[in-house]
Amino acid sequence: MAKREYLKPLLDYVELAPSLGEKTRSPLTHSLKEWLDELSKDKKAEYLFELEMWINSFERFFRIGNHPLSEYEQQEILSKDFSEELKIVHSVSVRMSHICTEILTRERQHLIQFERYIENELRKDFILDAFLEKLIEQPSPEDSMTLLLDSLSDIRTLLIDITKSSHISYQTFTAIGKILNREIKRCKYIDLLITYKFKPHYDKIHNKRLAAIVKNITDDQLRQHVAKVFLELFRIVNYLKFVEVALKLDRPLKNTLMIFVLIRSDLHLLMEFMENKIIANPALPRQLVDSIDAILYALKMELKKVFNHELVGLVYMRQAQMIFVKVENSHGLIRDCLQNAIVQIAQVFDAQFDGSEIFQNLSTRLKESLKLRDDLRGLVQFIHDYQKRVDQEEITRLIERLALFRDLSLKYLMYRDWDDFEKFMEEIIIATGRSELVDVLHRFEVFLEALLGEVNKRAVLTTYQPDEGEGTGPDLLLPEGDAN
Repeated sequence: MAKREYLKPLLDYVELAPSLGEKTRSPLTHSLKEWLDELSKDKKAEYLFELEMWINSFERFFRIGNHPLSEYEQQEILSKDFSEELKIVHSVSVRMSHICTEILTRERQHLIQFERYIENELRKDFILDAFLEKLIEQPSPEDSMTLLLDSLSDIRTLLIDITKSSHISYQTFTAIGKILNREIKRCKYIDLLITYKFKPHYDKIHNKRLAAIVKNITDDQLRQHVAKVFLELFRIVNYLKFVEVALKLDRPLKNTLMIFVLIRSDLHLLMEFMENKIIANPALPRQLVDSIDAILYALKMELKKVFNHELVGLVYMRQAQMIFVKVENSHGLIRDCLQNAIVQIAQVFDAQFDGSEIFQNLSTRLKESLKLRDDLRGLVQFIHDYQKRVDQEEITRLIERLALFRDLSLKYLMYRDWDDFEKFMEEIIIATGRSELVDVLHRFEVFLEALLGEVNKRAVLTTYQPDEGEGTGPDLLLPEGDAN
């Protein structure tokens, strides 16, 4: 009960986006709320949250601007083949049907099976009409869920035949999206569920101290805006948990592309809100303006890393290990950025707030910067030593060392530095002759030293004081047999 008292103000303060609270009056929303209460008691709210996530993902997935496309794909969008994207849609629809059956009561599941048996065995028009008429009327949320199940089954039948085609055009892809989303909107209780974005059944912030921070903001408008930002950020963090589950349980990882697309879309809307509603407020404390500016910059950079690099071409990949690495990196980049954003906002109002209270795996900017600094130092030393004995050294060792840094530590650099690092790698690989390789390595060493200087200027490092006896972190692991 105490948790509910702390949670309730967060939902009450959000008026700019609908939330399903106790002030709801209409019979339709009352029925939906009762159903949500019942599902929560039966410990099925998590299933409903996942279903809602996938439905929202469908709506965003068919907007091609949300996809991680290469420059060539963006230019040739009308000739692009969307077969792989529709295979993901089919796979996700199977998961959605499974969730629907988990949510529905056993009695309801048996009734659906019986009605379908009658429909298939007798095939009389009046029986089919009666079945469809009952579905369309949807007197209860479970009827809407049944209609959704039926629609998903029909869509899959279409997708199986369509994906047999050698080429799926952009027009066909968007047409399927329109049909699918229209079918979902026909499910009136499901559509209402999406309309009321925040639900106390699963949009929960359990940390009392964080909730108290919002409650103690004296400016009414600022309190409402901060509450909305926290709720939005926590909701997206919860989306990422399904990516984490897919990684751990070896589920189809390409399906997570739909989650990442939803996250990108929601973050763009949230960043626009933060710029137009929070930063634009002339009465806002300078500290909060600076903090929000830093958060917005970090979010934009991390989204660029994920959608301009990590996830580009994911739909075409066949190697399971490469797909896993791309999804895991994307998950980690966005998760860490969101967690840090939540902590930074909280610390504006409570300087002593400890992020580890809410995120046990919090990867702070300090931890990342310390690792990056140590790895850069190690790489600079490696390049320096390599140049002294370039005639005796195997080029393979050098390339392996650079690839190791790229895969493990490059993500901690600013996004603008990624391309320069990749270009130096290309120059080193294609260098012909000793003099050309030495020249590239010298310029590369200067570049790395400049990067190290910029990293050392980071605020988290200039104010950092290691504990007594604490040394630097472990250096980047070297390729086997490397003594440096």
